[in-house]
Amino acid sequence: MNNSNPPAKPTMDYAQLLEALNRASTFDLFRLNAMIDRELESSERIGRIKAALTIGQKLSYFDRSSNSLRNCEVLQLRQKRALVLDFTDGKRWAIPYYMLNLEGADTRVNHETQRGLSRHAIAVGDLLGFKDKHREERFGHVIRLNTKSVTLQVAERRWRVAYSLLYRVLDGQGNQEEELLIDGERPDQYNEAVQGSLLE
Repeated sequence: MNNSNPPAKPTMDYAQLLEALNRASTFDLFRLNAMIDRELESSERIGRIKAALTIGQKLSYFDRSSNSLRNCEVLQLRQKRALVLDFTDGKRWAIPYYMLNLEGADTRVNHETQRGLSRHAIAVGDLLGFKDKHREERFGHVIRLNTKSVTLQVAERRWRVAYSLLYRVLDGQGNQEEELLIDGERPDQYNEAVQGSLLE
């Protein structure tokens, strides 16, 4: 009897897909969105997902607001949603089945623009670096994703920094006692040309 697991499903290259979407017109994106919405709500797809789930199963789901995966446990299978216990916040959430990461896919978008990082490549909790206006390196953890910038917790202060000014910090680079990396201005010296600012 063959007890080996089936081969893993190939992971979608989100960075490549993002590049294709960036070339699409706004109408193209709207048309794709309508098609995707129909597929996500397909009773056939929902049925396949439910058949692959069991009560007590531990997996992850993709949280759009933090742009990251959150570990959870399946508590109940409802008609169009699964009730899960989120291990991050300890709360129970009824989430659409399509948010569940059944295949264990790597959801990171390994896409970096020529300057800075793409919004799609950053998640809440990531450690990122930048340089302030004095060219001093600073680093901090992402606490919020904004439309044109991220909010970073840098030591005891918060900075709002444009995506174009950010870079990844490798494990072991810098330490939590110091402040690290980007071109930013304090609010009292702010001008439109500056991409980052210190939040008091």
